[in-house]
Amino acid sequence: MNRIEAVRKLLSNNEAALIFTPVSRLYLSGFHSSLGYLFITKGEAVLFVDGRYIEAAKKGVNENVEVRLFTNISEQAKEFLGDKIDTLVVETIIAVANVTTFEKQFGKKILPNSELDKELYSLRSVKNEYEIECITKAQRMAEKAFLEVLNFIREGVTEIQIAAELEYRMKLAGSKAPSFGTIVVSGEKSSMPHGVPDDKVVRAGDFITMDFGAIYKGYHSDMTRTVAVGYATDEMQKVYNTVLNANLSAFDAVREGAFIKDVDLAARNVIKQAGYGEFFTHSTGHGVGLENHETPTVSYKNENKLLSNQVITIEPGIYLEGKFGVRIEDMAVVTKNGCNNLTKAEKSLIII
Repeated sequence: MNRIEAVRKLLSNNEAALIFTPVSRLYLSGFHSSLGYLFITKGEAVLFVDGRYIEAAKKGVNENVEVRLFTNISEQAKEFLGDKIDTLVVETIIAVANVTTFEKQFGKKILPNSELDKELYSLRSVKNEYEIECITKAQRMAEKAFLEVLNFIREGVTEIQIAAELEYRMKLAGSKAPSFGTIVVSGEKSSMPHGVPDDKVVRAGDFITMDFGAIYKGYHSDMTRTVAVGYATDEMQKVYNTVLNANLSAFDAVREGAFIKDVDLAARNVIKQAGYGEFFTHSTGHGVGLENHETPTVSYKNENKLLSNQVITIEPGIYLEGKFGVRIEDMAVVTKNGCNNLTKAEKSLIII
């Protein structure tokens, strides 16, 4: 069943779906635009875009989607939908103000529907060959930038300079934009999993944690590497190797049909047994695709099973407040008998 048909199955004869969020429009139509309206009825799927996108949209949409130029979207949508359609089903992310706006604009009842959300999340969680190829290409861009930035890192540079260099190098490699706000934290700041890079100067004996990703044709990558500057103390090496073993243990647990919670626990138990359990403060991973965080969440609370061709991160970490932190993150494609690691960058401890 194709994506449009999966949405149609949720509709009654008097309903149409209105897809207005950019990510869902891209996923269902095959075309990205900052503004547009995708209407799906039982018989048709029409993407309305303005003059900025009309030529590209006609060339870029999926074959089961018709493209129309909108000049007066209110009148054009009413004409397309007719009197038979009285309700527009939308994603629940819609703001209350937009419900009122759309009801006035299209003259139809707006119905936020969690079943539509659930269907879209479910569809998006399992990638096809094209999607995996795009994610892989985004990952190669990020890895290229990482290797190049290793030559830039030295005592005296700042976190924000490293972050800027990573983003610049990813852009040169072909990334549309950073996958998310690049994280570069050093020394005692590396104990903050989502710390923000600033003008803090890198010093000898610092760990530097870098969490970053690239985007290729709308698809994201996500990786984290922690490196040491000058030297690493025995404690630093112990924590690093514990996180590395947790990462490897989680990978061993990944396969089609495995309980997601068991992947998390495989990493968490390694860290707990080493005496750092209370310092692993987040889930082991998450899905990646058209957004940096997608279904599924790789958590000990998740009772669902992994499906083939889901793309997930494996990113255990240990964070010692006032000292340092370590995180190592790769992306895995779930397969019937295990997984494929899309991240090829070195993950044994690098000392610069």
